[in-house]
Amino acid sequence: MAAAAVTTTDQSRHRSVSKVGIIGAGISGIAAAKHLSSHHPVVFEATDSIGGVWKHCAYRTTRLQTPRRDFEFSDYPWPSQTTESDEFPTYLEILDYLHGYATHFDVLKFVKFNSKVVQLRYIGGPEAEDSTAAAGVYGSLLNGRPAWEVAVQDTHLNTIQWYEFELVVICVGRYGDIPNIPTFPHNKGQEVFKGKVLHSLDYAKLDHDDARALLQNKRVVIVGYRKSAIDLAVECAEANQGTLSQISDF
Repeated sequence: MAAAAVTTTDQSRHRSVSKVGIIGAGISGIAAAKHLSSHHPVVFEATDSIGGVWKHCAYRTTRLQTPRRDFEFSDYPWPSQTTESDEFPTYLEILDYLHGYATHFDVLKFVKFNSKVVQLRYIGGPEAEDSTAAAGVYGSLLNGRPAWEVAVQDTHLNTIQWYEFELVVICVGRYGDIPNIPTFPHNKGQEVFKGKVLHSLDYAKLDHDDARALLQNKRVVIVGYRKSAIDLAVECAEANQGTLSQISDF
């Protein structure tokens, strides 16, 4: 969740539309919405779809790295498998599964798309004035008094709306939308490199033809050795007739 400078608005512009606010409509966000559905939560999703990293950080060749039976909601099984290759579903199949879950439990009605949370602050109640309270202790939950103010940016209109909630659930995961690029000494980084430097987040935004053209007949070094790096190595190999790129873990 990115920090931003937000001008404090008049109290009358704050909206108390629900007891519960949820930030993010990835896997955790839609699961939280399902379990908190009796409180009619508001789910703020910065993009135009649910799915989180499976929607916005996946490549054409991305598959689940664990068997599907280990990646399943306990109350919503995967559709019946048809072939052995389905054991490791593609990212599109995962998105279909998540949409099926959200539709089955009717949680899409809670999601506000293109709504990016840019500020979150605790306003509390009487507990906030207790200087003896231990750090991280916020008093009773859902006690009828708003405890959190949330500033939400409409990414289409570029306007800010403030909301008040008694409980806020943060479901943005470990992976944000800001590339994590190493810092190099002066004259030893990408400013002196003759080739192209691209973060995997930016690669994921390319369409198939542009991605293939970028990698084809190129010598590629991948910095990192986790899921996105392995997926990207597969992309490189397919674009270059099976020639594997160099992977380095720093």
